[in-house]
Amino acid sequence: MKNYIFTAILVFISILAHSQYKDWCSSEIFLKDGTKLSGKARLTMIESKFGFPIPIVSEEYLRYINFKIKQKKSTEFTPQEVEKIIFDLDYKEKGKRVKRQATYIPIIKSENKNKLGFAELIIDGTVKLVKRTVSNSNRNSVFEESLLMRNNEEAIIFNYVELKSFKKRASEYFSDCSSLVSKIEDEKYNRKDLEDLVNYYNANCAK
Repeated sequence: MKNYIFTAILVFISILAHSQYKDWCSSEIFLKDGTKLSGKARLTMIESKFGFPIPIVSEEYLRYINFKIKQKKSTEFTPQEVEKIIFDLDYKEKGKRVKRQATYIPIIKSENKNKLGFAELIIDGTVKLVKRTVSNSNRNSVFEESLLMRNNEEAIIFNYVELKSFKKRASEYFSDCSSLVSKIEDEKYNRKDLEDLVNYYNANCAK
């Protein structure tokens, strides 16, 4: 039964991933040079850095095409060139058609800031909550990463079971907010409460 549920979850996430990364979606692209583009776009599906036996992280880019002007070849943009992308997503969830907009922004993927990628912006503020779908070809799976990010800093994954406990990691990350650290230490917030954590920090401790 557990295997069935796990497989169902993977299939559902795969459907969402397909809608965001495989299909061409109507979109608005805002470039850092001030250019605004409207048309169809899609993101590359990326490989998890936790792949086995050798971690592989694909280069990420945005592909854009405008069929209205009969553009024959898509244009590629790197995260360094993009300010944000607004996708018009259309997919099925629990048998119902879901239509929504999703804003994707560049994120820093490495401590030395030389690798960038894309993620969906869930909560904006001094601390941002972003999510991204990644694949692990060695395990034939697709899953979602939830990351926290401060301006001009590496985005940190927070939804995995890490070697260091969530309580310790979260307390360190929000160490400049003593009231929030107290709530984390008292286990009022855990790994499933990332949205509440970020909202609390941005409302009470953001400078």
